[in-house]
Amino acid sequence: MNSATISTKGQLVIPNRFRKALHLQAGDRVLFSLEGEKLSLQREQPKRARLVRGKFGRPVLVARQGRPP
Repeated sequence: MNSATISTKGQLVIPNRFRKALHLQAGDRVLFSLEGEKLSLQREQPKRARLVRGKFGRPVLVARQGRPP
């Protein structure tokens, strides 16, 4: 289990392995929910297609989950 410290501004750094597992990048939005004493974090699904870097560094347009490619 990993731990982190909350800054004086109330900010928290998400450990790298969790950011990679959720494919989180700068500017992505996340959802929080409280389940008893646990805080749950979930990646918000984008409403639009987004541009990402492909295998060879070329830009690729990726549709949101559940949409046709």
